[in-house]
Amino acid sequence: MTVTAAHTEFLTSVIRDQTPQEVLQVGLGDFDLTLSVCQTLNTLDDTALTLLTGTRLQHAEFLKAVRQRNVDALMDVVELNWTPADEVLPDLYFQNRSVDLAIINEVGPYDQALVSLYYVDKMLASRGTLVIHNADTSVMKTLCQYLVNEREYTVQHTLGGKPDDALIPRLLRRQFHRAPGFVKNTVKTVIHPDLLRLDEDPRLQGSMVVLTGPVAEGDIDMDFDTLLESILEEERQ
Repeated sequence: MTVTAAHTEFLTSVIRDQTPQEVLQVGLGDFDLTLSVCQTLNTLDDTALTLLTGTRLQHAEFLKAVRQRNVDALMDVVELNWTPADEVLPDLYFQNRSVDLAIINEVGPYDQALVSLYYVDKMLASRGTLVIHNADTSVMKTLCQYLVNEREYTVQHTLGGKPDDALIPRLLRRQFHRAPGFVKNTVKTVIHPDLLRLDEDPRLQGSMVVLTGPVAEGDIDMDFDTLLESILEEERQ
């Protein structure tokens, strides 16, 4: 996929809005796009990027390009690691690393992408932000569908996707997929299976998809103002 100014502005605006402290990027992807991520993070306070380039060759090419562009100072916020994702992510997870924002580029074979997703999902903070790049490829589209349908991620922003106004049908399909097997079999006898598919969500058709992770167990899904109002209401009672 050709990276355009729209992709760069889209991703950097997400970072500026979220102001994350711990950021993880899996896969080098497009150099200019990655460079814009580093530049944006460099404007924030107390932030750091762990960048998994994937191979020694990509690692070396990235450092060479950094020197050629004379942007070495940007590396102050970057921790580079050339180790493949399926080797380094388990180590990061068992070190209890937590990330506020994760960026996943297309990282090769499906098994590599699946392992990356598995550990990123575990390390993402409660209601953290996940950016899927090349989300319109078959591999990444499948992963997006899994996150939304099975892991209860919500679509925050999409570059190139379409709004989905069919809220009730989408909720009904999601409940169907959570139902016991005998219920699904009964429903399929009266409703055409194609109408029950969850993989045609128009919001997931874009080239970049930004997802919000689920609320971690034990956390309160409530903003500060609402929480304060709730406490005051209890005191008045």
